[in-house]
Amino acid sequence: MQPDVTLVITSCDRPALLERTLKSITSHDLNAIERFIVIEDSPNPDIADLVKRRLGDTPYLFLQNPKNLGQIASIDRAYAEVTTPYIYHCEDDWLFPSSLFIEESRRILEARPDIHAVMLRDRNEAHKFEKKNTILGCVAGIPVRLADPRGHRRWGGFSFNPGLRRTADYTKYAPYGRIGPEAQISSHYKRCGFRMAYLEAGDVRHIGDGHKTFKTDETRHKRKISYLVESMRNRVSFAWSKRFGPD
Repeated sequence: MQPDVTLVITSCDRPALLERTLKSITSHDLNAIERFIVIEDSPNPDIADLVKRRLGDTPYLFLQNPKNLGQIASIDRAYAEVTTPYIYHCEDDWLFPSSLFIEESRRILEARPDIHAVMLRDRNEAHKFEKKNTILGCVAGIPVRLADPRGHRRWGGFSFNPGLRRTADYTKYAPYGRIGPEAQISSHYKRCGFRMAYLEAGDVRHIGDGHKTFKTDETRHKRKISYLVESMRNRVSFAWSKRFGPD
């Protein structure tokens, strides 16, 4: 089978975390990966050498913003370079102890067009939303927890946590910069009929606690009146669907 996945990593001046992430990813089978795209959202001159040292002969594209533009702007720039049917999204602060779970994730996405992405985080690290608002099921013979679309007004339709997703589901609504921060993107995908799947056997660990990054575009967006209006609209729409069902 030809490689059909681009592995995109967003990074923001956290070289120690990025190195651990790259080391963990490259310890696994990369046969499904056509190439890496690493985008650095800082002018740190040392990141390019770090990526070159860690990826070596693995095909990759390194992009670097001359100044901090923010996570969403960086993702739009990186995703514009993707030519494969699938994107494996990752940030610079994750470890993969046992697997990248690409084959299982692809089977789930092929079986369920309404699943936007397959999340892989260890169940012991699951967010409150995942613990309270997911339904245990089975897709393509694989145990998963499916997000309940009525479980939360924003979450359950999208996430930048590591996982496989279809490139077509990005290009249809691109760029994300026109939609807003992560929570608004999730609301958008939910309104379009998507939900998330959480792999029951997921084994991906977060290592970025205490190492926050500055997201210029998200901060700017949240100061806009339109953000407050959209947030209120989502609250009203969610309350209506909880009481009367979806439109």
